[in-house]
Amino acid sequence: MEALRRPALPEDAVRYRLLAAAAAGPGGEALLRRCAELALVRFAPLLAACVWQRQPLRLRYGPGRGEIPAHLGGTTVFGDNVEDEWFIVYVLREITREFPGLAARIDDNDGEFLLIEAADFLPKWLNPETSENRKIHDTLSLLMVLAPLWE
Repeated sequence: MEALRRPALPEDAVRYRLLAAAAAGPGGEALLRRCAELALVRFAPLLAACVWQRQPLRLRYGPGRGEIPAHLGGTTVFGDNVEDEWFIVYVLREITREFPGLAARIDDNDGEFLLIEAADFLPKWLNPETSENRKIHDTLSLLMVLAPLWE
């Protein structure tokens, strides 16, 4: 079932989404597009200074479809340079700090790699089967929601 919901990612790619609860209402698309514009302007010096292995971070508007709400998102192929993947995590964290109404989701071909990295510090009830739609990267935190958000 998981394979039906998410297209497979190449081994050297990362997928990211920025979500906003306010985007669910009227004017949501304009709000998300404005956030993307402001974020890219705000972080332009940081992004321009980065030498990307293959592809840069790209934020695009994604309309809501099925269980995926409207969002800003993208996929970046980072090639052999895993530092690009971690740099994207950093940039997304900084965007959520700058725009408190946004929350981020990020995964790669291994799945929720931030959960994998933090495995020793997570609650015992959390595992790959119980983690779907429970992760929100909001400002400085990785929040775990007790009930799935989009069920």
